[in-house]
Amino acid sequence: MITRLLLFFVLISFTLHAQEAEDIAKWNVSVSNKNAKAGDEVELIFSASIEKNWKLYSSDFKNDIGPLPTEFKIDTADSFRIVGDVNAVNPKKTVDPTWEVAYTYFQDKGEFRQKIKVNNTGYVVKGTIKGLLCSNVDGLCIPFQESFQVN
Repeated sequence: MITRLLLFFVLISFTLHAQEAEDIAKWNVSVSNKNAKAGDEVELIFSASIEKNWKLYSSDFKNDIGPLPTEFKIDTADSFRIVGDVNAVNPKKTVDPTWEVAYTYFQDKGEFRQKIKVNNTGYVVKGTIKGLLCSNVDGLCIPFQESFQVN
């Protein structure tokens, strides 16, 4: 009984954090050219509006240093092909005083881009964005996962 009660409180805690994360970072996913034809390359544009006094870790550092980088999982489909890696657009860079390792992050706004090659018109790109948001005020960090769909 105690184990179930503890599990209940842990799940409630994660649910509350997930709701808070949605308020802290609002995501918009778009395509650079909605009129792309088969054979064209386009960019998926992942934009985050980040609440004041919070930061979103970037995607361009290894996760073995403490902070968790933002990850993008794009579901495979025959209608497009992923080209290269996700690129973070102009993140800030700093050194973590605890780990003494550099990492990148965003404040206020963040942008990531992923190239895809269109195989068929009418393509739909689905996936998830997963990462960590941290407060610059009290150091609280909240993990998040957000689904997206764009065509």
